[in-house]
Amino acid sequence: MKKIIIALLAVSSLASCEKFLDQKPISSLTENTFYRNTDEVETGVIACYDGLQKVYDAEYQLTEIRADNTSGYSLEGDWGSIKFFRESPANFFLLDFWQRSYNTIARCNLVLKYLDNVTDPVKKSAFEGEVKFIRSLMYFNLVRLYGDVPLITKSIAFDDQASFVKTTKEAIYTQIKIDLLLAVSNLNVNASATVPSARANKQAAEALLAKVYITLKDFGSAKPLLEAIVGTNLKGIAPYGLNSSYAAIFSTATEMSKEIIFAVRYKASSSSEGNSFSYEYSNSGNARNVKASAEYQALFESGDVRKAVTFTTTGANIGLAAKFIDAAAPQRDAGNDFPVIRFADVLLMYAEVLNELGTVPTVTTLAPLNEVRTRANVANYLPAVVTTKEQARDLIYKERQLEFGFENQRWYDLQRMDQTKAIATLNAYLTATGNSITVKPYQFVYPLPQTEINISKGKLVQNPDYL
Repeated sequence: MKKIIIALLAVSSLASCEKFLDQKPISSLTENTFYRNTDEVETGVIACYDGLQKVYDAEYQLTEIRADNTSGYSLEGDWGSIKFFRESPANFFLLDFWQRSYNTIARCNLVLKYLDNVTDPVKKSAFEGEVKFIRSLMYFNLVRLYGDVPLITKSIAFDDQASFVKTTKEAIYTQIKIDLLLAVSNLNVNASATVPSARANKQAAEALLAKVYITLKDFGSAKPLLEAIVGTNLKGIAPYGLNSSYAAIFSTATEMSKEIIFAVRYKASSSSEGNSFSYEYSNSGNARNVKASAEYQALFESGDVRKAVTFTTTGANIGLAAKFIDAAAPQRDAGNDFPVIRFADVLLMYAEVLNELGTVPTVTTLAPLNEVRTRANVANYLPAVVTTKEQARDLIYKERQLEFGFENQRWYDLQRMDQTKAIATLNAYLTATGNSITVKPYQFVYPLPQTEINISKGKLVQNPDYL
């Protein structure tokens, strides 16, 4: 395993993300010979998107596996330890995701270091917005998964061990908000009226910042950010809106649709630009036992079009993930994009904000939730039936669970809901699946990777209760 202090300096093998950018693959680059002009700095920006490819190829290992959407009856080793809340600091998945994330942060920091070499002021502003969007996304994931982590906001030397100390999650969230506010300011709205951008833009930054505010229970700050995307009639500001077909969101032929606010893009059979999670979820992959649990399958109402898209509903492999299938692609080199933020996510966040800021559910506060349900072909909720904020809150969380199966959202939602309720939900699920496990509050964040603690020579301290 490469040390994180080496990974944080890595600039070699900067891949092209050529699916959406007209760039050729670049290899064997070093800091001393690159980042000298606008074009080279832009290639560094593209390398940040390449870093995202690596991160989102592994995120499901710490999120979807852990959540109550999935079963894992025969999972063993590091897979089983994540699923059944018995992971140790030596778990490989903890180290792998950490290193991929900090490698991407390092790429962002290198671009920022050489940003003054960009002579075009418009591009300079956009590049800063893009890399700070990406860096904030990385820290948002890290702080939710690990709690207090090192906050690195500049390019550092390989032996700068003093930087590898924990920063409080409050300070990290402060930095995330600073970065995203700048991104919202610097980035333009999507320039096309019909085709979503593959690179971060103003709407992507607004949506991510809104999610950060909601995670922090700052619903008032999230509201205007979401309204800038949903529009006055909840149909979306062009080019964004709900896709008429739920299945088309995930098809490799139609995946970059108006539904996508921000996605990590992959391309099959193209210089390692493909993903591996598509294959790992298949009947031959390492995660083939991570199927939709019977309890999750039973949540879907009759006629819900999302059910058959989310997982296999017939044959011998009922429950197997079905959203990300690229049958023609080579093993572990598939072309499925990974949607990080969809318009449906914005609608459900908006429903949550309206509910939390209101007193009782109304037609208006339930409207964003019902937009998502109408597309799913299930009945709307009415204020005569949903009479309290608590009922509406539970229904919004349930809708998110139904809408985003196998999209790595559920674990983050469990983290931010009332912890007593989340623990009860997880324990009930584990009991129903035959596992005599009691989830403890500290297990809502993972232990820090032991390898990184060792490398830091005592600077990095393990999370409480994992010592």
